[in-house]
Amino acid sequence: MFALTFDDGPGPVTSDLLDVLQKAGVRATFFLLGRNVEEAPWCGDPAKARSLALRAAREGHVLGNHTYSHFRPDRWHELASDLRKGEAVVRALRGEAGLPDGPVPFRLPYGVRLIEQTLPSPSGNINAVSLDPRLPVLASIGRAHLHWTSDFDDWTLRPGDGDALAKKMIAHIEQCIALGMDAVLDLHDSGTGSPSGYDRRATVEGVRQLLDEAKRRKWKSYTIPT
Repeated sequence: MFALTFDDGPGPVTSDLLDVLQKAGVRATFFLLGRNVEEAPWCGDPAKARSLALRAAREGHVLGNHTYSHFRPDRWHELASDLRKGEAVVRALRGEAGLPDGPVPFRLPYGVRLIEQTLPSPSGNINAVSLDPRLPVLASIGRAHLHWTSDFDDWTLRPGDGDALAKKMIAHIEQCIALGMDAVLDLHDSGTGSPSGYDRRATVEGVRQLLDEAKRRKWKSYTIPT
């Protein structure tokens, strides 16, 4: 089995991606970026962004929270407030879509990281590595991070790279099957405004090819949380 998850949306390809999922009868989890809903810098039209998120909810996809601003791990002291701000956006969307209230699944921007630090000491600098400082913050507010089995760096791909992406996802699912695991695929249907932009056409094509192959092999999909 495999789960499709998408971070950073909504964005320019979200509508096309929803079309692909609808045709295949597959439901996914969308970890929304609050800013891309409320401010919609990717299109300049918050009403359009909101309508895409509502469409996802009404078509049975899970809406999750990816924070409001997508701060880097070193801004961990801002995580709690930014998480709650993003969660409020998701809860409002759920209510507008007529869905019952309940826990909102959460995914950390950048996933769980090891943080490298250079610490001064009397004998010279010490290079240290510590666990992601955002994890204690999550513990303090009773939230959990939903990770993945693989992230495919699809934000770096060119529009014509969908075929290569599909091959990587299929190979990863095969690896998980060999290990007796289900696969959780981390993809992106938008961006954060960084130099990599927002357009994810390769992701749409890669998902389309993956779902065609999954149907042929009789692989089953699921959403997280189940």
